[in-house]
Amino acid sequence: MLATLKSTPLPVTLLVLSFLCPFELSIYIADLRLPPHRIALLLLIPIALTHIAVRRDIRIHAFDIVFVLYNLWTLAVFTEHTPDSSGFVFGGSLALESLGAYSIARAWIRDRTSFLAALRFLALAVFALLLIALPETLFGHHFSHDLLQAVTGVEVPRKIETRLGLTRAYGTFDHPIHLGTFSATLLSLVWFATRSRKLRYKRAAIVALATFTALSSAPILCLFTQIGLIAWDRATRGVAGRITITLTSIAALLLIASMFSNRSPFAWIATGMTLDSWTGYYRLLIWEHGLENVWAHPWFGIGLDDWKRPWWMVSSSVDAFWLVLTMRTGVPAFLLLATAIILLLWSTARLGGQSRDVLIRRATKAWVMSLLALALVGCTVHYWNVLHAFFFFFLGMAGWIADPKPARVRRKTGQRRRMRHIIPTMSYPLPQPA
Repeated sequence: MLATLKSTPLPVTLLVLSFLCPFELSIYIADLRLPPHRIALLLLIPIALTHIAVRRDIRIHAFDIVFVLYNLWTLAVFTEHTPDSSGFVFGGSLALESLGAYSIARAWIRDRTSFLAALRFLALAVFALLLIALPETLFGHHFSHDLLQAVTGVEVPRKIETRLGLTRAYGTFDHPIHLGTFSATLLSLVWFATRSRKLRYKRAAIVALATFTALSSAPILCLFTQIGLIAWDRATRGVAGRITITLTSIAALLLIASMFSNRSPFAWIATGMTLDSWTGYYRLLIWEHGLENVWAHPWFGIGLDDWKRPWWMVSSSVDAFWLVLTMRTGVPAFLLLATAIILLLWSTARLGGQSRDVLIRRATKAWVMSLLALALVGCTVHYWNVLHAFFFFFLGMAGWIADPKPARVRRKTGQRRRMRHIIPTMSYPLPQPA
């Protein structure tokens, strides 16, 4: 553990630790609430942006520019919708989480050494979450939130929910679904980036168990999506054109299902692959009426206004990151973010897949699988607060693959590392005269 802490870049360590800090540890300045992860981002983002600007081994790419444009659009839309300071504060908070977390990963995860160190630290974080969440699931108490609420007097909106005879755990997060999604995201990464088979199975089991404690359908879907992709990768290894064949087969199956079923494939997944079928059906209704709001306000969205829906849909929450994003800030925001992710994905897959380093190829494969699972889960989960920042931190983790260090920088780095190993071997004490 100490070796992992030493090898992980300090800003990355601080940010991941802030992800694990509960809401009750927030600091209030006037009417502004600053949870721990936003405090860390405020402190680190100026250093990260300076780091990116001055380092010769970091080049600005198209996906970086589009990410910045997405954040500027988000800030402008909320400011325009709400003339007072609340719109600027809300939009600024989102931009701080997205651009800040992305920039920190982009600035300090610059090679496979720092990437693997960050991954090991994230695996440790999931293990720590499991130690907190498992007793909650088994004994029916949110121990961390109960303790901090008693100490600080700050109450987190939460309730005891049971599924399958067990309690949905919160861990240190604001909602069980955030605990599950955070944990499930790491499955492909720990699977492909861990060389030892025994350690690989152990880490995968920890990730799966931590995910299960949330007892939430979407994180479990995220988990099984990655398991399916890992199995597909193994089964089709060596098959020419396997991606084209697989995508064609999936499209054919979806078409057949649409022809012979009275429900769409999305409806079947939403209601049939959930722990609570009513929850899945309600999400379908959210999408149906949410899209009506999108088409009514396609350019600038509805901002912080409440969305229009039938009177009996009492809750204003929308459990879909992609839908919330488009409803609030318009279709251009969705297109900007989707374009940035696609450009990053394309560069990562192209450069990482062609690398001569086996570990880089495996890291690329793992990151792509986790990203696909996260994108799918974003249709049924809203990424807010810590999970919103973690999503963009995860995107930034692939920056070193899409933007590899120039050869001359790698040579200089390698020379410095070799000198650190050579010089100590020459520092023996001189023999003393008899």
